[in-house]
Amino acid sequence: MPKPYLRVLLIVAMFMACCITRQEPAKALAYSKNLTVGNLRCDARVNPLGIESLPPQLSWVLQARQRGQQQTAYRILAASNPQFLAQRHGDLWDSGKVYSDESVHVLYAGKTLHAQQQLWWQVQAWDKDHKPTAWSEPASWTMGLLHLADWQAQWITSASANNGTPSPLFRHEFSVAKPLKRAVAYICGLGYSELYLNGRKVGDHVLDPAQTDYEQRALYVTYDVTHLLKRGTNAVGVMLGNGFFNQEQVWGGMSYGKPQLILQMQLEYADGTLQTVLSDGTWRTTVGPIMNNNVYEGEVYDARHEIPHWCEAGYEDASWKSVQVVPPPTAQLVSQTMPPIKRLQTLTPVRLLHPHPQLYIYDMGQNFAGWARLRVQAPAGTEIKLRFAEAIHPDGTLDMGSTGVFATHVEQTDRYICKGGGVETWEPRFTYHGFRYVELSGFVQEPRLEDLQGVVVHTAVEPTGFFQCSDATLNHLHQVALWTELSNLHSIPTDCPAREKCGWLGDAHISAEMTIYNFDMAQFWPKYIGDIQTSWRGDLPGDVAPGKRGIGPNGHLDWGVASVLLPWYEYLYYGDKRLLRAHYPAMRKFIRNARPLGPDGIFSKGYGDWCPPGSVEPVETPPALTTTAYLYRAAQVMTQVAHILGEEQESQEFASLQDRIKQAFNTHFYQASTHTYGSQTADSIALAFGLTPAGAETAVAASLAYDVLPTHQGHLATGIFGSRYLYGILSRYGYGAVAQGILHQTTYPSFGDLFTRGATTFWECWGEPELDQKWGPRSQNHAMQGAFDAWFYQDVAGIHPSPDEPGFKHIVLRPTILPGLHWARATYRSPYGLVESAWNQQGRTLQWHVSIPVNTEATVYLPATNPLLVTESGRLAAQAPGVRYLGSEAGVAIYKITSGSYHFIMTFGPMDI
Repeated sequence: MPKPYLRVLLIVAMFMACCITRQEPAKALAYSKNLTVGNLRCDARVNPLGIESLPPQLSWVLQARQRGQQQTAYRILAASNPQFLAQRHGDLWDSGKVYSDESVHVLYAGKTLHAQQQLWWQVQAWDKDHKPTAWSEPASWTMGLLHLADWQAQWITSASANNGTPSPLFRHEFSVAKPLKRAVAYICGLGYSELYLNGRKVGDHVLDPAQTDYEQRALYVTYDVTHLLKRGTNAVGVMLGNGFFNQEQVWGGMSYGKPQLILQMQLEYADGTLQTVLSDGTWRTTVGPIMNNNVYEGEVYDARHEIPHWCEAGYEDASWKSVQVVPPPTAQLVSQTMPPIKRLQTLTPVRLLHPHPQLYIYDMGQNFAGWARLRVQAPAGTEIKLRFAEAIHPDGTLDMGSTGVFATHVEQTDRYICKGGGVETWEPRFTYHGFRYVELSGFVQEPRLEDLQGVVVHTAVEPTGFFQCSDATLNHLHQVALWTELSNLHSIPTDCPAREKCGWLGDAHISAEMTIYNFDMAQFWPKYIGDIQTSWRGDLPGDVAPGKRGIGPNGHLDWGVASVLLPWYEYLYYGDKRLLRAHYPAMRKFIRNARPLGPDGIFSKGYGDWCPPGSVEPVETPPALTTTAYLYRAAQVMTQVAHILGEEQESQEFASLQDRIKQAFNTHFYQASTHTYGSQTADSIALAFGLTPAGAETAVAASLAYDVLPTHQGHLATGIFGSRYLYGILSRYGYGAVAQGILHQTTYPSFGDLFTRGATTFWECWGEPELDQKWGPRSQNHAMQGAFDAWFYQDVAGIHPSPDEPGFKHIVLRPTILPGLHWARATYRSPYGLVESAWNQQGRTLQWHVSIPVNTEATVYLPATNPLLVTESGRLAAQAPGVRYLGSEAGVAIYKITSGSYHFIMTFGPMDI
């Protein structure tokens, strides 16, 4: 071959080598030892299935050993095969080196994504010295069924299925002909469903799918079922329960139709061919052993009607009936991306009471949501009855009052009918209860303590927060708050797990920040925000979401403000701007439709400060005051949101409304001569929302403290709105001892008084017998009363997000050093990583350890009048690496710190705390 041609070929070969998709050389690279990449998440989930967002949002967490470390660039690879990643080949997306410090909510920008597609991805970052890290471990995500046309399956039901009839079973057989690469199942079974393959239950979810306004949208659940299939004939089975979809006994009925399901399963063979298994008219159905089930009333299970092997291949189903194909019961099928409900804990009873012959009471020692697991050996036909309650009478018998009998007219009761022949273990499938005590009757012999266990059931939100301090009372209150909140997370934020099980908007927004500090709510709250919108049938949101019959379409303003506050909290704590933009039209609709209801700037359409001592309805604080304050807060938020989204004209519109409401609020409610708005709640909210006249803050705080002590002898006089902010405001304005004193009270009204009466969760009210007579016995597990728990993180530990750089990209650390505490420690797992604040004080010396994650900065506020007396790791703080002194104000030294861990020591005087 002539040399000129050889030269051309060489040049072409060199050019093609350069153009090959960014593959790394075989030799080892000099990776940064100072930075690592991990905890990859797609749409805030680890290796999720059923992703529908287009494009998905990708996040990762960076870790470093040194201060001031940050990401200067990143590179993302996404591939259709994990082997491609090992070759550093992203056939679906190679972002190339992107110069950015973004590591949260990075938008996928690769090839078009398709339904049911599986992707693997990994990340490389560059540190502050522009050295590359080692590649992260690969992660994956799988797309869901993105469009209605992707659903080929049909909705099916049983002709005999209806409310009050046995739960239906469904089955179908199919063949797996070749070696299988992957199989994914998509199922929506309404109201609740359990999926089985070849005799085994699929997944560990219970009470699936999550509750919604079913006619508007229903959620499907995605499972990877590859490991459950075999070569040859396979069987799929589904058991359905009523759930909230077909419930007519309580609240005038909530039935959307008889139990029904849709299922689609895609099998991908090793040779690349596909097979689809669908629910359709060829499926068979019969009734199973669940004779009746109601999410409020309970479940009846007759084990004599169990059908062995019903969901296994080869079972003879000739006696079963053909299914009915029915029209879709919902306008849209949406992937369930929030955490599922699961069994999370098992409790052993602490004692067994025997108040009457043949009647036994198990005390679980803890009020919670879930059910009982029964162990029994008895002849066939023996009926065991379990009744559930939060309290017992003085004689040891069950007190059903607080579980809502006065309102629902049903008792929480499960019945199990034995099949005989040996030891039987049973727990219900399609109901749950709120209880501490279980009454057992029907046992043929004397039961033992170990014959019954409590199964704790709630949405499986991951813990993200930790708090502990030197005050055992505060620690106990924190644990009670967690038990109460988790009892009320059941795919929606319920008010109580026994009586109503409803998602009241006021309860939701008042508790939201508390939940975010303690648990990963990044997917929980967006689902509920969607519930608010699908339940919104008038000018204003209803008071309950998902919707409930008997509740009007236009709810109360102080409840409906959740439509503004919840999206804001998602943005503030998680930095999700896309969600903020998606819900902005609804947020704007609320504020504009609410505005005409207060032509003079005062808004009266509100429930008010619910459940203060001595009442259910507000007593000391007019509903117009708190409702107006919350409309001001909504206008305040909307001013910021419109600005963030570039809607400057609308931002000015809301700012003008904000100013008008503030002026009217002070004109109507502020008593200038006594520096008060008239109650603990009013003063707390006015200070928390910035409603007080300029310069009056200190005087109003003093008035608030005086109202607590001596006016109320050191007790609270607040309902849920005031309690949320009372402790934070007192401690921020120098009355931390007063706040701590309230929580140490043991006489009425106080948490301590409730604890002496056996409370293990927060009660709806404060235990007044006269209220029970007027309103009916009140719930003993009400999450709204635990909203103040955010105070432990926000004020005692001082951990705050910044609206200017949300999602804890910039962190504000400003603890309140309570004089009655020796030490306090809190951690919070933010989208960027772990934030820690831990302080201890001895005499006039305060030591404070703080840690913030890579890719973040923090402004820290230290209670020191003289910055020259503040050291960090043995040197003057202002001269320490990663620390920059910003100045002082009102006896507080302010610093900015870069990522890393710091140990401050300072000396302060009595006035500093």
